[in-house]
Amino acid sequence: MIDRICAIFVRPMAVTLVALAFAATLSAQTTPAAPTADWKTYSYSADGFSASFPFEPQFSKRDVPTDAGSFELRAYLATEGEAAVYVGVCDYGSAVSGKDPNTVLEGAKNGAVSNVSGHLLSAKQITFGVYPGVEFEADSDTMHFAARIYLVGTTLYQSLTAAPLRKPYAGTTRFLDSFRLIARTLAPTPAAK
Repeated sequence: MIDRICAIFVRPMAVTLVALAFAATLSAQTTPAAPTADWKTYSYSADGFSASFPFEPQFSKRDVPTDAGSFELRAYLATEGEAAVYVGVCDYGSAVSGKDPNTVLEGAKNGAVSNVSGHLLSAKQITFGVYPGVEFEADSDTMHFAARIYLVGTTLYQSLTAAPLRKPYAGTTRFLDSFRLIARTLAPTPAAK
């Protein structure tokens, strides 16, 4: 199911982008999805983050081939009605060493907007503690996206929500604000479903 909902694209050299495009094929619903009362914080020490999701997220991973090598993207996705919430983790290693973090983040933002054939509504540079980030909102023909992307060393963390146009997802701020970095361990990531 995750493959149907998000398609992952990586630009050449893989140093500026892991972008998401949520398909408009989520089931039709006539009212905006409201967050459920049973949101829970899920922690993934192998990927070094925790976040609150309305349901336990599905985990998937895939190798993304690029001309700079292959990179593993680990994705955590939960859907609620027509909306989806997502955290993606990709370690670029030496491919981003020495690169300007803001250039990497700008490329990730621009690539994400481009890959959904969208237009940028707003964007600003942010920080997450000492780590640089970018926050933005964009619309495609059918979907609205709100995202925060952080570069932590050589690891790119993406948290985003996607919902149909004119049906805002009430849990967007709650989800984006819940993202936290936690100590990384060598524990295995969840099994891909």
